[in-house]
Amino acid sequence: MTAAGDKGGIDPALKAILDSIRQTVGGDAPAEAGLPEEPTARAVERPAAPARPPLRANLPPSDKTVEEFLADLIRPKVDAWLAAHLPEIVRELAAEEIRRLTGGA
Repeated sequence: MTAAGDKGGIDPALKAILDSIRQTVGGDAPAEAGLPEEPTARAVERPAAPARPPLRANLPPSDKTVEEFLADLIRPKVDAWLAAHLPEIVRELAAEEIRRLTGGA
């Protein structure tokens, strides 16, 4: 079953909703029976946006790929994390391996 019903017209409930939207948004009168009318575009004056310089205008030339750029960007954070956590990780893994080799003693 479609929203249009059996007669091929718009379902009255849907028509009422569309009319309400039209009145709220544009102040237009309700549409006649049949398909909803296309909304008319209203001219809105907006100040002209300032011209933007090209994205690379303030960047030094580079032959780096995005992956290389991102790797360089996160490298200091990864180094800091490793410096803070790696000793404990190595200690735990070494202790676990010693327990495994010595039979869990």
